[in-house]
Amino acid sequence: MPRSSVLFVVAHRTLDRQLTPSLAQRYDVTVTGVRRDALQFISKRPPSLILFDVASVRFDLGRFYDAVTDLFVRPAWFLLLGKGMRLDQMPSANGYLRHPTTPRQLVHRLGRILPDRPPETVEWRGLCVDIENHLLMWHEQLVPLTPKQSALAQVFIRSPRKVISRVRLMRDIWGTNYLGDTRTLDVHIHWLRRALEESQAPFRLETERGRGYRLVRA
Repeated sequence: MPRSSVLFVVAHRTLDRQLTPSLAQRYDVTVTGVRRDALQFISKRPPSLILFDVASVRFDLGRFYDAVTDLFVRPAWFLLLGKGMRLDQMPSANGYLRHPTTPRQLVHRLGRILPDRPPETVEWRGLCVDIENHLLMWHEQLVPLTPKQSALAQVFIRSPRKVISRVRLMRDIWGTNYLGDTRTLDVHIHWLRRALEESQAPFRLETERGRGYRLVRA
């Protein structure tokens, strides 16, 4: 399984040597203290998390945060603060610690943000469903789904271009063979079509009259 990636922005070499080996046991870690290098790395390989040592880095965190946002990537942020630094004067972050900290403390805290395993997904040609978090994903676009919408999307993505009958959808998603009232299915098909539009993904659900539906590339 691919590991989560961490960009460690730090200018203190002793701190780098102290923390990086433990981080590297669990994550793919890149270390830099140079703003230009950090932005270049983020633009090419967006990390799962940016670990920023506010106490040692010389360039402005707020401007760096805005520059990362302008790259249209949304990594998690974790800040290492010096004594007396005020958290309310920092950009929004997913977590923080104050110096002095230990490698064990840091890895433990990052473990709450970065799971040991990547989310389970189903995917077809870049169109993806995050099964656990019920998200429809197309590149950087994330569209929340209900659990039923997510289950419906998974059926179509697992069988692309194939007609999926209404009988099968009612059985697999709602656990019934009863077709006397399929308004619930109709509504969920409508919602899934709208989610595809919101994701800006080049896919659509086609209706095969009298047969069912199929997922195709638009």
